Amino acid sequence: MVVRGNRARWCLAAAPLALLAGCGGGGGSVSSTPTPTTTPTTTTTTTPTTTVTTTPTTTNTTPTTTPTPTVINPVASPTAPAANYNDSQYQISNAATDISAITAYNAGVNGNGVTLAVVDSGLTAVGTEFTGRISSASRAFGGNTTIDDTDGHGTAISAIAIAARNGSDIQGIAWGASVLALRADTAGTCGTTDGCKFADSTLATAVDYARTNGAKVINLSLGGSSPSGQLAQAIQRATSAGIIVVVAAGNDGTASPDAFAQIASSTAANGLVIIAGSHDATGAISSFSDKAGTFGQYYLTALGERVRSFNQSGQDFLYSGTSFAAPAIAAAVVLLEQAFPTLTPAQIIDILYKSATDAGATGTDDVYGRGLLNLAKAFQPIGTASLAGSAVPVTTADASVMSSAMGDSNLTTSSVGSAIILDSYGRAFNMPLATRTYRAGGGRPLREGLRSDLMTRNTDLGPVSVSTTMAPRFDDAPWQGFGQRGFAANEERVRPTSGTIISRFSPGFVTGMAFGEGAASLSSRMGDTGGQGSFLSARAPAYGTDMARRPQFALAMRRTDGGLDFHMEAEQGRLARLLPTDTLEPAYSQMRVGVGRRLGRLAMTAYLGTLREAHSLLGARLAPALGSGGAMTRFIDMDARLDLGDGWSANGSVRRGWTQGQSGGILASADLRSMAASLGLVRERASNRIGLRFALPTRVTGGGLGLIVPTSYDYETGAVGYDSRFVSLAPQGRESDMEANAGLRVGDGWLETNLFWRRQPGNIAAAPDDMGAGLRYNLQF
Repeated sequence: MVVRGNRARWCLAAAPLALLAGCGGGGGSVSSTPTPTTTPTTTTTTTPTTTVTTTPTTTNTTPTTTPTPTVINPVASPTAPAANYNDSQYQISNAATDISAITAYNAGVNGNGVTLAVVDSGLTAVGTEFTGRISSASRAFGGNTTIDDTDGHGTAISAIAIAARNGSDIQGIAWGASVLALRADTAGTCGTTDGCKFADSTLATAVDYARTNGAKVINLSLGGSSPSGQLAQAIQRATSAGIIVVVAAGNDGTASPDAFAQIASSTAANGLVIIAGSHDATGAISSFSDKAGTFGQYYLTALGERVRSFNQSGQDFLYSGTSFAAPAIAAAVVLLEQAFPTLTPAQIIDILYKSATDAGATGTDDVYGRGLLNLAKAFQPIGTASLAGSAVPVTTADASVMSSAMGDSNLTTSSVGSAIILDSYGRAFNMPLATRTYRAGGGRPLREGLRSDLMTRNTDLGPVSVSTTMAPRFDDAPWQGFGQRGFAANEERVRPTSGTIISRFSPGFVTGMAFGEGAASLSSRMGDTGGQGSFLSARAPAYGTDMARRPQFALAMRRTDGGLDFHMEAEQGRLARLLPTDTLEPAYSQMRVGVGRRLGRLAMTAYLGTLREAHSLLGARLAPALGSGGAMTRFIDMDARLDLGDGWSANGSVRRGWTQGQSGGILASADLRSMAASLGLVRERASNRIGLRFALPTRVTGGGLGLIVPTSYDYETGAVGYDSRFVSLAPQGRESDMEANAGLRVGDGWLETNLFWRRQPGNIAAAPDDMGAGLRYNLQF
């Protein structure tokens, strides 16, 4: 014989609700909770205040918007209705609130269309609590002629799982599901001191009946002695048919589940049996609950202490016992069955285990087993998620960083929207994209240009000039005793940061090679760009400081032939990391060729060039979902210099660019137009120099991202629906830089001062002006 596992060791009247404590019995036999001797009065429980805690994200860049927790909504098979589920009825239903069942309700999931079999003492149709949802296949066994519950246990279990959401009393966790009520107690045993009793053969018949009559889940809030082989085989047949069985752990407070639960969850059950343990409202294991023991891999806890429900008369009680934890787990299975119809039973159980809140020892342990049932986490992506219809991985931590050329352009959730993603179980979720978008900002060019720990040594070897710039090997290594002989004496304390080799084969043919320095800077050392002045902030377009470049190698060549100047520049390097979480420094390469002509005092040069980027788009880093394969920019440069005499010259430069990004993720196309310009007036003499420059750094003037976003998913066919969207990357802000420079030769070096004013730095309209001044002394050896 096997009997139900809740013997009342006490029955305390506790107005307004009666407290029923179901505890374990020994000796291989336990009895059911008796009918309460008092008539309790139901009162409404006030709605508690919920506190939501978020984890801030720390970055070194300026966020476009303050990051908020990413809300990922399951794309369930039904359509989510608009309703307020967090009302007073939900709040008094502590079995539902404990596992955050509202997550499923907000996704439109309530268990509709799924049948839960409750093998117990029957079910009484209390009011409208089960109207229209008691399966017509429900029946009685064990000599009983009706499913009507005379004990109350079966009704209380069914109510926790599926009681109606009707504004009256509690609501069940899966309040839209149907119940297959299978009364299996031995006729005449309920209502006695020892409680209802159940025969193995009757239970086996009931389990087989559930298997053949549409049940997806079977709840067995039973316990006691080891079941016969007949019942164990019936459970095995049910699990072999893909039915999940939830069985109570037992209420003896022992270190392992009772014998009934152990046999039910044996390996012959195909891993589809969950043993339900009980925890209290704080998540602590209940003192009466049998622990996981060596069955931790099958053991999951739910609220089983002071669980609110009602009996066959509609009277409310606070029930305790592992019997009342089991229906919470069974109802969670029902909700997952409805929400994600492509899941296998093994996947549903695996999701419940992996999403459980860990308790006790880390991981699966011998007290809590897998942990505490957590439906909110079960309705979130698990494992590696990817965009629907692709293999592009996505996470809620993915971030995009806009380059200063894009400034305050609107790459945010409101502009990009949401996309359908699939987790490792093939479940569809609606995830907002661009939830974390940052701006690179305008940088600090003056600070970057005023490094005081660099020393440069120049060596002329006839037609070959060599220049090497050194920095301390360690940040705290002082420049002591360094002079013209200092490098050789302190080689172990310095490291090279850049160097150039310039070869002058003839007055009309010069070549250069550099490491750690850009091609434009190399060309200026070759005498290509005289009259450019010594500016730190207002840079010419060719310097491209807006992309946070870190040049590694450069080549340059200039040849004069027949009144024409031919130019070639090439450069490769990497872009700086923009976020603390960056693991990648995107590579880039640039090349441009030009031809120049001097007409009297006017010299003009036109260039054609290309910029190739790997894993960036005009300096921006896009999140994987938005594509980050790289880009190609084609540009035209026009430079002009007019000699005004007496050391004075005027110069101007304009760059127009056209960028195409590689498609990937939801990015179908990326077409951008950009512009940069500068205009300066400079006087350079042997003993002094002065200059003034106005500059417009690189700014996107038009174009943006063409997106093809997965917006729907069909579980039956696996078909993905798409929507086309366009996001402009042209900023509202427009940076303009003004800088003045003056220098005086002092000894073997130059003493210089720079004054600058930057409006809307980083092309961000709301950014405050950046103004400053610098004083420096450059000494070369």
